[in-house]
Amino acid sequence: MTVTISAKHGVSMSDDNDNETCCSDNKDCDRQTNNLLKEFKPGPGEDTKEKKDDDKKPKICYQRAKKLFTYKEAPEYIKHNTFILSGYRGILDTHLCLESIFWWTNETINIWSHIFGFVLFLAVTIRDVWSLDVYAFIGDKLIVGFVLICFQVCMVLSALYHTFSCRSERDCDLFLSFDLFGIALSLLAIYTSGIYYAFWCDPGLLNFYIFTVTIIFAIAMLLHVPRFNVGPNVRMLVFVGWAAYGVVPTLHWAMHMGWFEHPLVRLLLPRVAGMYLISGTAFAVYITKVPERFCSGKFDYLGHSHQWWHLFVVAALYYWHCTGMIYLEYRFNHACASHMTLI
Repeated sequence: MTVTISAKHGVSMSDDNDNETCCSDNKDCDRQTNNLLKEFKPGPGEDTKEKKDDDKKPKICYQRAKKLFTYKEAPEYIKHNTFILSGYRGILDTHLCLESIFWWTNETINIWSHIFGFVLFLAVTIRDVWSLDVYAFIGDKLIVGFVLICFQVCMVLSALYHTFSCRSERDCDLFLSFDLFGIALSLLAIYTSGIYYAFWCDPGLLNFYIFTVTIIFAIAMLLHVPRFNVGPNVRMLVFVGWAAYGVVPTLHWAMHMGWFEHPLVRLLLPRVAGMYLISGTAFAVYITKVPERFCSGKFDYLGHSHQWWHLFVVAALYYWHCTGMIYLEYRFNHACASHMTLI
């Protein structure tokens, strides 16, 4: 038996002679094996080099995880806009998803715009809910608080979606559902507060319109249940229809008040129109994918349509809250008109 050990410490055995004996007994065999192992232990330099290589592996993996991808390289389920050509994150774990908030990607502004929105509405809640006149009705305080909390939830769920959308396709779909729920919740808050302000003096109409918008909200949420398998276009149409439905109670209220002969209509109807103008602009930008449609790749990180959508949404929600505060200030100084009749 011949034992050979290569320069890289590989051990091989060959049987040159069946009658050859390497060791006289088991103890002698163990002793010779240990001597060979001691002789060919790696030197200090080689051991250090291997440790350094091992230390580099996490850094290499981390740098690979931070790599951003082009549209063609990105995972299919996060490719929503063919005009954004770069800045896509790869599939990341939870820790790296959270860390990616501080990376410069095509999602950075989407995340931070609604983190800013959350902080804004939290500050407004602290300022306005607690500073309402001591003579304000409890319903006024509750409705203002409800609206602002819904706006904050909308901001948080949107930021979470854009943070964790790259974790996996399943997580992307899950957080997208949360995001859409936040949008629906903010619409519910807008309608509930608007109807409360408009028909405060007419409980019958107030309850009727609150009931209708709640039903529409429930339908919009049911369409997102996976087992119903409703397509995204249908869900989008429901949201658009829900937004358009707001014209009905608005016109009814204006007629109920006597159109522009009433000072409250002159005060608030232009602001309602302004709300629709901001929201309509936001939706148009979102659908048409302007400006990146005309300059593919130029607005990947800054200035693309979804970022403008986020900024318009924050502006619209804040504008609506300010409209509600204007109404409350008006009502503190004016009682319900006894001559109002339903038209």
